[in-house]
Amino acid sequence: MKKILKNLDAYFAGFMFAITLVVVVVNVFTRYFANYIIPWGEEVATTCFVYTTFVGAAWCLRTHQHVGVDLLVDKLPAGARKVVHILTDLIILVTNGYITWLSYQFVSSSSVKTMPILKISSVWLNSALILGFGLMTIYSLMNLVKTIREPADTKRGEASEA
Repeated sequence: MKKILKNLDAYFAGFMFAITLVVVVVNVFTRYFANYIIPWGEEVATTCFVYTTFVGAAWCLRTHQHVGVDLLVDKLPAGARKVVHILTDLIILVTNGYITWLSYQFVSSSSVKTMPILKISSVWLNSALILGFGLMTIYSLMNLVKTIREPADTKRGEASEA
């Protein structure tokens, strides 16, 4: 149970991706063989895929799965390398925090729009931005604290999970 809660973001993103995949495959199948299109299929698949993208990006940030080029940073002395990692984590934290705020403003302003087929508020779709960037902000803060606390000679990703 602890593992599930620790990786809830990954399981949620995977679940949303599974729904996307099933809806798209069923819609393609019904269109090809039954000449019928599921009217709500595109909106459900799009919404689930947006959640997959943003929550999955947060998981990637938490687990250091994003692509990074450390070729030059790895050549620096340990102290300078730590300073670069702290500055990088700080920039990522500020950027994600700002985008979370912008996402909140966007979702607030788009609450009057509805999805054409499902007739539900577009807030359900756009809230993926707040969820994803909110998680990324939290994970950025956790990464910054971890970087500050770890010894200067530790390479990124080597420190034990706390």
